[in-house]
Parts: sequence; C-alpha cells; structure tokens
Amino acid sequence: MASVEPEPEPEPEPPPPPPAPVLPSALPVLSAPLPSSAPAPVPVPSASVAPAPSASVGVAATVRLGDAPVFNLFLPRGKKTPEVRAREASDALKRAFDADKSAPVTHRAEGDLRVVLVGQTPIVLLSQDDATAANETSLEVFAGGIAAKVREALDAEGRRAVIAKSVFSVSLVVFFGLIAFYLLGKLGEFAETAREFLDNRPDRELSIKVQKIEVMRPATLRSSAVMALSIGKWLGQAGIAYAWLVVALSLFDATRNYTQRLTGFVLGPVSQLMERVASALPLLVVAGIAALTVFVLVRFVGLFFVSVARGETPLPWLPADLAAPTSVLLRSAIVLAALVFAAPVVTGDPNGALGRAGAIVLIALGLASTPLLASSLVGVTVLFGRRLRLGEFAEVGGTVARISAINLLEVRLIDAHRSELRLPHLLCLVRPLRVLGMRPRLSIDVPVSASASQEKVREVLSEAGKKCGHDPKLDLLSFDADAAQYRLSALCDSLDGRRALAETALSDLNEAGIALGRAPRPVNE
Repeated sequence: MASVEPEPEPEPEPPPPPPAPVLPSALPVLSAPLPSSAPAPVPVPSASVAPAPSASVGVAATVRLGDAPVFNLFLPRGKKTPEVRAREASDALKRAFDADKSAPVTHRAEGDLRVVLVGQTPIVLLSQDDATAANETSLEVFAGGIAAKVREALDAEGRRAVIAKSVFSVSLVVFFGLIAFYLLGKLGEFAETAREFLDNRPDRELSIKVQKIEVMRPATLRSSAVMALSIGKWLGQAGIAYAWLVVALSLFDATRNYTQRLTGFVLGPVSQLMERVASALPLLVVAGIAALTVFVLVRFVGLFFVSVARGETPLPWLPADLAAPTSVLLRSAIVLAALVFAAPVVTGDPNGALGRAGAIVLIALGLASTPLLASSLVGVTVLFGRRLRLGEFAEVGGTVARISAINLLEVRLIDAHRSELRLPHLLCLVRPLRVLGMRPRLSIDVPVSASASQEKVREVLSEAGKKCGHDPKLDLLSFDADAAQYRLSALCDSLDGRRALAETALSDLNEAGIALGRAPRPVNE
C-alpha cells in the first residue's frame, strides 16, 4: 500500500501591519523624519498643518476675543502647552481691547522670534516652528497674518460692544423712565394723603403750645403745612425728572458732555450756596434762635393784649378798647427794633445783611405806607387823646350814626339802617365830624294848618317831644297862608328816636283835632 505522506502544515500568515495613526483633520502627525531618498510629501491644503521637523504637533488651541475665535496655536513653548499659550494670549487681547481697542496692531522681531502687539501690549510670541505648523514658510508673513486677524477681531468686537452698549443703554433709559414715573405717582399720592391727614385733624391737635401759650394757631399751622407739601411735591418731582435726565444723557457718548454742562449749570450754584451756608452755619444757628425768640415774644404780646381786650387781664392804665391798637403798635415796634438794633449785635456786623434788611424795611414802609402811616398817626391822636368814645353818636355828611369801633386806621359807625360806615381818620382832616355825645339830638319837621291855634300846636308838639326824649325843643321855621312849619327835636337814646318822634307827634295832633298843612317848597325851586 502506498503510504500517504502527511500534508504540510500551512505557514502562519504574517501579522497585519500596524494601523496608521489616526491624524486630526487639521494636524497630521509624523512618526519619524523622512529619509533623504524618500519622495517629497504631497502638499496639503492650507487648512492642514505641514509637518514640523523635530517637533510633535498636537491639537490646536484657539485664541479668542470674547466668544469669537481669532487664531490658533499648535505647538508648546517651553513648559507652556498650546492651551496655556492660547489662554494667556486671550487674556492679553482682552486687556488690550479694554485699554484701547483702536490701538494699532503691529509685530516686531525679537531675535529669532516675532511678537504681535496691540499698542504697547504684547499678545503672543511666535517662532518659525509655529509658522511651519500653520503651513507658513515665513515667520514674518505668519506674524502679519496673525496681526491682521487680531485687527479684524478688535474691530468686530468693538462694533459688537457698541451695539450691545447702545441696546443696553436704551433699555436702561426705559427702565429708569418707568421707575421715575412710578416715583412721581407715589410722590403725588403721598402729598394727597398728607393733605387729607391735615384736613381731617381737629384744631386742638394742630395747635402748638408752650406752657399753655398758643405759639401758632391751627389755621396758620395747617396753611403752612399745606404750602410746604405743595412746594415739597414740586421740588421732589423736579428732582426726579432731573435725575432721570442726567442718567439718560450720561448713558450715551454723544450726550455725555451735555450731562456735565447740565450738572454744572444746576448743581454749581447749589453747591456754592451750600458751601456758604456751611461756612455761616454757626451764625445761622444764633440768628435762628434770635428769630425764634422774637417770634415767641411777638406772639406772647399779641395773646396778652387779646386777653386784655376780652377783660380777662385787666390793666388799670389801659382800657380794653385800646388793647388791640396797642398790641399792633407794640408788636410792630418789636419786629423793627429786632431788625435794626438786635440784628447787628447777633451778626457782629453793623453793616450786615440783617441790619441792612431792617433799614430797607423802614424805608420801604415809609415810602409805601405814607397814607397809612399818616392815618395811623391821626388814629393814635384820636384813640389815646380820647377824642371819640365807643357808643357815642356822631354826624358826618348829614348822616347820624353810633360809633361802634375805633382803631388806628378808621372809625366805624352804625347808622339807623344797621349799616356800617367806615370813616378813615384822614377824612376827618378835610370833612368835619360832628360829635353828638351819648344821646343824639334828633329832629323832625312838622307842617300844620295855619288856621289852627298855634299855641295849642306848640303845646301838643312839646308834649310829644317829652314822651320820646329829653330836653325837647320846638322851633318855628316858616309860615304862610296855608301852613306853619315847626322843627321838633329831642335828645334820644337811640337812632330810632326820629321815628318815635314822628309817630307820636302825628298821633297827638290827630287826637287834638289839629290838621296838617302843606309843607312849603324850598326857596331854590
């Protein structure tokens, strides 16, 4: 049998060659330098990085300005990885942008290296290896390209920052405007609430008293508070509007200069005034205390003489009817004396503002109040000379009236019709005032028939005068063929005496059977 030779074992297949290293799309890695006999490598596109001799190429690190990429770094330098170099370059670029984004971008040589600068700020230091890794043969050309990219990034970031700042500024203007309108509304509501609070307060809660002395009346305090609220509301609204305008103008570069001018125009005088007030603060404190003292003194004098006029505080040397004019004279004298004499003592300067104010007040009062002062001087003579008394009757211009009040400026009379007649004292210098005393002599004219017994007529009329008054008098004024006219007068207790005389005379003549006559016509008719 033929022997079967065993089949030879198949030779093991050679191991597959190791897989080629996976290269990044933009950075192919070379494991070893090519021998001189190897064919030249095929040029790669500009997006890929050419192999750098004696250097290992890693992943690209991007230098950014904000969120926008500017350029890439591929190789480490010293102990700094590409990421560290990119981060430092990004920080330097951000600082240069914040310092002066319009600064020129340049590059210069430093030995075998080139540095890219923005103004005087260095951004990145480049070498020939960095240029080779970026597929650039010339370091100068590579640095110029980096500088161009930096310039474009700065301009783009500047435009973006300007747009973002403008949008943000407009948003702030609208936001602050809404806040201003809200504050204006709240200020108005507060003023109205405060005014309602004052209106609803009773007088006893608004009066200011010191030791049971009413320093300020409720009506004065209420009106002062309402005025202060109105002024405060107006000033607050003006301040809110001014603050919003200043903030709105300061948010834009084109209007920022107007903000400085407006601030200087408005706050400059206020600042100077506050400086002067601060320098004069001790003097103002002393002047304020002196003014408060004068105010309390004037108020006390006024209240004291009011109590004298009411009879609550009797004074042997001052009648009650003279208390009111005496109060006016004394209070005016206190104020003028404080301005003329006390003000120079307080300020320490006889020619100071307060002393001059007192002199100006005196001159102004003398010029503007000449008729008033003249009437007051006549009134002082009438009042304190006791030329007229309350309750007396006087006749002026054919009108008989009772004196109801006398002050420094005028005499007030009440006639038979209960109407008030105000007679200035100056008028008494050109028109006589006939004083009738406490009982005025009132008269009536009675025409009787000429055929009646005149003796009987005189008897009846005299009796009528005695019934209606005191000290009756009967005078025959005229007579003719038709009538005889008598004038019957008597001292009466009131102005109603004339009416009582006429009614009584008519009634008595009728009872006596004496007929009335026709009154004679006046001579001028």
